[in-house]
Amino acid sequence: MPDVRRIASEAVAHLGGTDRRVAERAMQTGLVVWPLFATLDAYMCFVAYPRAPFLLFVFYRVVIELGFLFVYRASLIETIGRERLFRWLSLAYIAPALTIALMAIHLGGIRSPYMHGISIVALVRAALVPTHWRRALPTLLSIGLAFPLVIGFGVLLSPIARADWLTFDALTVFISNYVFVLASATLSVILGHMVWSAQQEARSLGSYKLEELLGRGGMGEVWRATHQLLARQAAIKLIRPEALGGDVDTREIAMARFEREAQAAASLRSPHTIEVYDFGVSDTGTLYYVMELLAGYDAQELVERFGPLPVERVVHLLAQVCDSLSEAHAARLVHRDIKPSNICVCRYGRQADFVKVLDFGLVKRVRVFADDETQLQLTASHVVSGTPAFIAPEQVLGGADTDARTDLYAVGCAAFWLLTGRTVFEGSTAMDVLMQQVRKEPPPPSRYSEHPVPAALDAVILRCLAKSPDDRPQSADELAEALTAACDPRAWTPARASEWWKLRTEY
Repeated sequence: MPDVRRIASEAVAHLGGTDRRVAERAMQTGLVVWPLFATLDAYMCFVAYPRAPFLLFVFYRVVIELGFLFVYRASLIETIGRERLFRWLSLAYIAPALTIALMAIHLGGIRSPYMHGISIVALVRAALVPTHWRRALPTLLSIGLAFPLVIGFGVLLSPIARADWLTFDALTVFISNYVFVLASATLSVILGHMVWSAQQEARSLGSYKLEELLGRGGMGEVWRATHQLLARQAAIKLIRPEALGGDVDTREIAMARFEREAQAAASLRSPHTIEVYDFGVSDTGTLYYVMELLAGYDAQELVERFGPLPVERVVHLLAQVCDSLSEAHAARLVHRDIKPSNICVCRYGRQADFVKVLDFGLVKRVRVFADDETQLQLTASHVVSGTPAFIAPEQVLGGADTDARTDLYAVGCAAFWLLTGRTVFEGSTAMDVLMQQVRKEPPPPSRYSEHPVPAALDAVILRCLAKSPDDRPQSADELAEALTAACDPRAWTPARASEWWKLRTEY
């Protein structure tokens, strides 16, 4: 787990996600291509140089293949830092270059044409792992010098090699061949830097430079970015056009709706709603919006790491969620995907336990309407919008009566999670959970909470979880009043909040 997690929208930071995929692809290529050259080894050992030790070459191939497999598996482990992974990736290219140099000793020594295999290693490295020239230079310099290094050791250790190789004719052949190896290594530095520079330019979106992938989901990706003039960091969510589904007309309707909703969400001023800085459509048709970048935990992770919360803290957090929803509902915006992972609990300036509601319904709507006739689903499954464990019955049934009270049902589900560390309904499949949302009566959170839960708070949460919207609190303000009446959130004082963060987190 990285030392500092940054949470924005529905993303959880994954350290060096881009570097990991580069390493993964590079090692996958190595695992496939490296063994194929064993056929060339066989030709050289049995035809061109019959006295060469083929079994030793096989041993070399197996050892390098195991090295590729080690680095590949390491690229899949998120707890390994990017710098360590990059060092292992560099060694994964230097080692084959040294191995080819050792093979060349048995295939003609200093005159061996097998040294040209090192050129292939250098060029493949530049193609699969493009980096800034300063970062690539040590690795490619090591690759380029692999053969002279091995030759040098041979000359020092073997009088026979010294007598055979240190002749004018031998050195002339070596220089004639090695100049191409050195040129390939130099060209690899240049080409790798050019590809890297092009990628950096491609990762610019408007005034923002994309720096690190924070998360990936069914709809798209979230990146950490920096404004190129203001040097302000932000989170940018990219939504792929194909994620909207449907034909061209459907996508155009969805994009128009996206623009209207982004404008509405950007107009929200509650301090507990994540701030939207910008939005638009890129040249490739990708929808994007730019949000403030937060440091903290989403409520899902908060409970998973530290356990269920005391009731006064839960009420303190939910009151802030209600503040966000109250303004949004007044603007006729319904979130429709309130869940713990969309509630960020963070340090915000000097305030601890400050809540931001994330992913505010920009594309996660139950339906899109155009001219009051066209309807389409904007969800990954094209069936229902929301998360099964936190979805209201009316969303499951696909009725047209989803409104602000739909969000309040989800707030009740989130409250249940914060108090108990479990969801209201659990099942073996998503469909099972959805059916329970429609048919089964919810249990009171006090039944599962490890903290004492007042009966009044039980009653408020069960009202939120009522099957009929008419039986729930009718507004976020009403819910906030009911919560604070059931348990005074002032019992969770700023001093207690600050102390909690100081003792249990890196912040």
